[in-house]
Amino acid sequence: MSGLSAGNLNWRVTLQKIEVGQGELGEPLPGVPVDVATVWASAEMMSNRKIRTLDQQQVVETWHFTIRPFTGVSIDWKIRWQNETYTIVSVDNSLRDRLVIKAERDSRHD
Repeated sequence: MSGLSAGNLNWRVTLQKIEVGQGELGEPLPGVPVDVATVWASAEMMSNRKIRTLDQQQVVETWHFTIRPFTGVSIDWKIRWQNETYTIVSVDNSLRDRLVIKAERDSRHD
């Protein structure tokens, strides 16, 4: 496999992690996404699958985002891209020149 070409990284995406706060009484507060970095990435849709529930149909889109190596990215982080939020479900850092992130976006259709 050849090296990662900068020309393939043609989208700006924002990596976010979820910060869990603490209330005045020490209770955990809901997580808030916090921007970690905005990086260049390539984006490739891998699949659409439909999950049928009682009253709705849910479509889950699976995407692969490829970025330059970035330390600390882990599952349950978020990716913001084109005004949509994707949840990171796996991170492949087996290649020295890139990080491949598998992320899912839920879109509900009535």
